[in-house]
Amino acid sequence: MTWWSIVIAAGAGTFLIRYLPLLFGTHLARGEGRLSRFLGALGLAAIAALIALSMSDLWWQAPHWRGGVRLALGAAAVLLVQRLTPNVGLATLFGAGVYGAAGWALAD
Repeated sequence: MTWWSIVIAAGAGTFLIRYLPLLFGTHLARGEGRLSRFLGALGLAAIAALIALSMSDLWWQAPHWRGGVRLALGAAAVLLVQRLTPNVGLATLFGAGVYGAAGWALAD
């Protein structure tokens, strides 16, 4: 697979994520169908992807305690913001920010 095909596939996926809700707006407004469930799961998938990426520090090479602390702080931030506001995007953004800030603060 060439890098152009990856760019085109990513662009098509991004377009469809934005276009399909417009196309099936009435069903989505009522919360019906597979597409509604799929779009509802995207936020949780984003959080899971961030956690999986954050955990890569823990299993590649020699794990260090800083990676675990960063992961714990980032996950706690996601859970706290998700609990306070039902906004998955805000929880993801805040968790990524806390993870990055903890990495900067705990740097050697």
